[in-house]
Amino acid sequence: IQNFYSLLGVSKTASSREIRQAFKKLALKLHPDKNPNNPNAHGDFLKINRAYEVLKDEDLRKKYDKYGEKGLEDNQGGQYESWSYYRYDFGIYDDDPEIITLERREFDAAVNSGELWFVNFYSPGCSHCHDLAPTWREFAKEVDGLLRIGAVNCGDDRMLCRMKGVNSYPSLFIFRSGMAAVKYNGDRSKESLVAFAMQHVRSTVTELST
Repeated sequence: IQNFYSLLGVSKTASSREIRQAFKKLALKLHPDKNPNNPNAHGDFLKINRAYEVLKDEDLRKKYDKYGEKGLEDNQGGQYESWSYYRYDFGIYDDDPEIITLERREFDAAVNSGELWFVNFYSPGCSHCHDLAPTWREFAKEVDGLLRIGAVNCGDDRMLCRMKGVNSYPSLFIFRSGMAAVKYNGDRSKESLVAFAMQHVRSTVTELST
């Protein structure tokens, strides 16, 4: 039996982002929608889907590392999405070097690191989130190096989004340690986003220099 890491072609120390990217690549290639003449496509896809479900979940991954599949018997997967979901909706910002996809276990450490973060909370199925994506990418490139740009996939991380009081998508928040989060309510043009971010960058710099 192939283990979950080798099914996805990643190492045992792979980060969440590497696991997601590896799975997405395989999902686009092996999806039954794309392989109508392969009678095993469904079964093969279920295997990689299962590997991903386990390895993306911190607790399940620990169990699996310790006990193998035996430790997971009470947790069986079996559902997956259509091909276009993996093509368009899966981890919108995974391939963008300037945008960091934050998950629940790393979120608080990141936003309390002393750096300024501007985070886009999105849901994979939300059309406004897709509409904003090209602008958010352009914006991230423009302010790269001045502050950190993050994204949270509320489809994967419902719990984190609830804890942060996010109830509509996309929701954009500025985070800085020791400060309450500030929600962005302006229009979603790159210029407005840059102007808003720069106010916060400047106020951070003033604090540092006093």
